[in-house]
Amino acid sequence: LVEAAIFYFGKGTDCKIYANNKLVAGSNLKFGYNTVNLGLPPVQKPTLTTLKVTSDDFSLTNVVTLNPVKKWKIDLIQHSHTDIGYTRSQTEILAEHLRYIDYALDYCDATDTYPENAKFRWTCEASWPVDEFLRCRPAEQVERLIRRIREGRIEVTGMYFNFDEIPDEQILAASLAAAGRIKALGIPVTLAMQNDVNGIGWCMNDYFNQLGIKYLNMGTHGHRALICFDKPTMFWWESPSGKRVLTFRAEHYMTGNTVFEIQNGDLEKFQYNLLSYLKNLESLKYPYDEMAIQYSGYLTDNSPPSTLASEMIISWDELFEWPKITTSTAESFFSKMEKEHSNEFPVIRGAWPDWWTDGFGSAARETSVTRRAATSFLANTGALSMAAFAGINLPPGTVRKIDLANEALLFYTEHTTGYSESVREPYSLPTMEQRALKESYAWEANRRVASLGEDAMGLLQNMFKREREPSLIAFNTLNWNRSGLSVVYIDHQIVPRDFTAGIYDRSGNPVQAQALSHRSDGTYWAIWMNDIPQFGFRKYLIKPINGGNVTVTTEAPEVFENKWYKIIPDYSKGTIASWFDKELSYELVDKESQYGMGEFILEKLGNRSQMESRKLVDFTRSPLDTIWFDSAATGPVFNSIKFYGESETAINPRGYSFEIRLYNTEKRVEIVCSIIKKAITDPESFYIAFPFSLKEGKHFTEVQGGIIETGRDQIKGSANDWYTVQNFTTVRNKEVQLVFGCGEMPLMQFGAINTGRYKAGAMPQTTHIFSWPMNNYWVKNFNADQRGGHVWSYYLTTSEDLSDIFASRFGWGSRVPLLTRILPGEGTGDDKTEGSIIEGWPENVLLISA
Repeated sequence: LVEAAIFYFGKGTDCKIYANNKLVAGSNLKFGYNTVNLGLPPVQKPTLTTLKVTSDDFSLTNVVTLNPVKKWKIDLIQHSHTDIGYTRSQTEILAEHLRYIDYALDYCDATDTYPENAKFRWTCEASWPVDEFLRCRPAEQVERLIRRIREGRIEVTGMYFNFDEIPDEQILAASLAAAGRIKALGIPVTLAMQNDVNGIGWCMNDYFNQLGIKYLNMGTHGHRALICFDKPTMFWWESPSGKRVLTFRAEHYMTGNTVFEIQNGDLEKFQYNLLSYLKNLESLKYPYDEMAIQYSGYLTDNSPPSTLASEMIISWDELFEWPKITTSTAESFFSKMEKEHSNEFPVIRGAWPDWWTDGFGSAARETSVTRRAATSFLANTGALSMAAFAGINLPPGTVRKIDLANEALLFYTEHTTGYSESVREPYSLPTMEQRALKESYAWEANRRVASLGEDAMGLLQNMFKREREPSLIAFNTLNWNRSGLSVVYIDHQIVPRDFTAGIYDRSGNPVQAQALSHRSDGTYWAIWMNDIPQFGFRKYLIKPINGGNVTVTTEAPEVFENKWYKIIPDYSKGTIASWFDKELSYELVDKESQYGMGEFILEKLGNRSQMESRKLVDFTRSPLDTIWFDSAATGPVFNSIKFYGESETAINPRGYSFEIRLYNTEKRVEIVCSIIKKAITDPESFYIAFPFSLKEGKHFTEVQGGIIETGRDQIKGSANDWYTVQNFTTVRNKEVQLVFGCGEMPLMQFGAINTGRYKAGAMPQTTHIFSWPMNNYWVKNFNADQRGGHVWSYYLTTSEDLSDIFASRFGWGSRVPLLTRILPGEGTGDDKTEGSIIEGWPENVLLISA
C-alpha cells in the first residue's frame, strides 16, 4: 500500500492514477491537498516507478522509488493501567478493577463469533484485582475466568501493582504472594508487566525466576524522564546472581491510544497513524517484523475494557492484507519472539533505577514512616521467627497480621501518590481525599508493624525468668554478631526520673546509656549494646544510679573530637568545616567546596514546566536565612553540638535544627535534622550538602537487589540525576571507604546537584553527596505542599575495610532496629544470658527476612 499525496489547485474533478502506465486507482480531486491509497505489488529491492495522475484538465507525472517494506504483524494488547487513585478516589478505583474483569468475560462472550484475530483479549496488568476476584466472586464466575485464561483470551500477570523504588526487597517479595496463590489454582502466570514507571527493582529479576515468571514487559513513560534505548528493545535482563528474564522495553503503555487513537474508531486516522508509526520504527532500525502495542479501552488510566479494537480489526481486514493486526496477550507476543529470535537478543546486566521516585520527596513524612515501618517489619517478623524456632507456638491469626501489615506497606509503596490534578488543585476535595487515603496506608502500616513487635516481644519474654533486679533483653534479628544503639522507653518505676539507667551484663560490665527525653511516667534512653549474638539475644541487668550523666553547655567548643575523629564546626554557617579521621590520617571534607558539610540549601524554581522539558535553568539557591549555635552536650554514648536556624520555607522561630552527634561507643557520626515545614505550593526543594573528599573515589550504592557502582552498573538511560538509596551508599578509593545513609529520606544525588541534567550515562563528577529530603516539582499526582514537623538523621563511618560486607553491615545495622524488652525484678533468674537461635551463618549471607 502506497499513499500518494497530490496537490491540486483547480475545481473538483475525477482523476485516474497510473503506475508504469497501468491503471491502479481512481479518485476525486479536491482543491488543495489530497491523499490516495494505491495498491501496488511489493518490491524486493529499491525500484523506480513512474506515477501519473490524469483528469480532464490536469496531468502530472513523477518518478518515485519504491522500497521493500516489512510484512508487519501487530499485536494489540489491551489492559487497564492500574493506578490506585489518580483518576478517581481509591475507594472507587479498587472496586472498578474487579468490575473490569467481569466485563472482560462478557466481551469475550460477545466476540466469540468474530474472526480469530479480532476476538476480544484482555491482559490483567496487576495481580491484585485477580487475587481479589478469585476471593469474592461466585464459583461459576471464577470458573468463567479460569476457562478464558486457559483459552488464551485473558492473561494474568505477576506484578501486584506497579512499583517504584520506595518498597524494599521484603515488600517486593511479598508483592508476589498473590501471583503464587493464583498459580496454586492452576492458572499460568509466566509474565510480569510494569507500566508507567520507567524502572524496576533489580531484585525482581531473581524473584521472577523463583516463581517461574519468564517474561517482563516494561511499558515505560518518558514524562520528566529519559527512556532506556532509542527504540523498543527486547533483551535478556540479567540479575547479580546471573539469572535472566526475557525483557521488552515496550512503547508507552497507551501508545495504541495516544498514537493510533484506537478509541476513536476512525479507520482512516488509525491507518495513517499506524503506517506513520511503522515507517518511523523502520527508520530506527527496529530489527523484527512483529511489534506489540499496548492500549486501553479509552484514553485514560484505570480505563474500562472495550471492544473497539475488535471492530477496527474487522474493518481493517476488509481493506488490507497486511500489516496483519491481531488482538493479543503479552505472553503470546513474548513466546513468539523467544521462539523465533531467542539467540539474537543481547544480555544486559544492570540495575534499572526509576526517574519518578523523586516524587516521593513530596511526601517526606509518610515516606519516612513507611521506611521505618519496613525495617521494623524485618526485625519484628524476625523476632516472631525466633520464637517459632525456640518452640513457642505462634497465636492464631499471626500470619494474617503479617499479611495485613504487608498489605498496608504495598498500598503505600504502589506508584500512585494522589489525584491527577493534585498540583493544579492542591486543596480541592479530590486532592485532599486521595492524599488522606494514601497517607493512611503509611500510618496503618506503622501501626500494624508496631503491633507485630509487641506480639513478638510478648512471646519471647516467656523464654526468660525475671531476675532479682529489673532486666533488659536485647534481640538481634540480623545474622551477624552486632553492636548498636537502641532507643528504649523505661518506666520511672524502674529507673526514677532523676536517676541514670545503669545497665550491666552478667559479668558486671557497664553498658553505655544516656537520656534523650522525659515524660511524666518514663524516659527515652539511648542505650549502646555490644556484640549481640547473631539471630540471638543478650540479657542485661538494670541498676539505677543516682544523678544524670549528660552535661550541657552553651559554650561552643572550637574542636569536637574523640579517639576516632576530629571535627571542626563552622559556627557562621552551622556546618562542619573539617571532618578528620585520626585513625587513617585522612581529611574527609572537600575544603574547596562552596558548601559546608551538612549545609542546608533551599532551591526555588521559576516554574515547573522546565522540568517537563528536562532542563533546569530558572532557579535560585540560598542557605538558611539565619543560623546560630544553641548548645553542646557530653554523654557516655555520644557528644553533640546543636544549631538552630530559620528559613523562608520553615515556620519560624527555630524552624530548622541541625545536630552533630559524635559517638563514644563506635566509629560513627550521626547528623540529625529537623524542620517545621511551611505549606508552600510554589515549586521548591532543599538539599543537605555532604562534600566528601576522597581522591579518585567512586560511588557505590545499594539498590533493591544489590550494590552498584553508581552510574555504571545500570541500564543506560535509567535514572542517574537522583537515586533512591536503600540502606547505604559509599564512596571509596584504594585507601578509605566512607559509608553513608539515611533511614528516613532516601533521595540522594551524587557528584553535584544534578536536578534537571537528564544526561544518559552520566557519572558522578566528584565524591560529593547531596541529600534531597523534600521537593514538590511534579505537575500532577504528587503533593503540591508539605507541612509541619519532620525529623531525619544520617549515619556515617569510615574504614580501611573497602568491602561490600563492611558497608552492608554498617548500613543494615544502622536501620534495622535492635529489639528490647524490659522485665521487672523480684524474680529468681535463670542462666540465659546470651545465645543464638540459629548459628553458623556464612559471612557473605545477608538475612533480609526470616
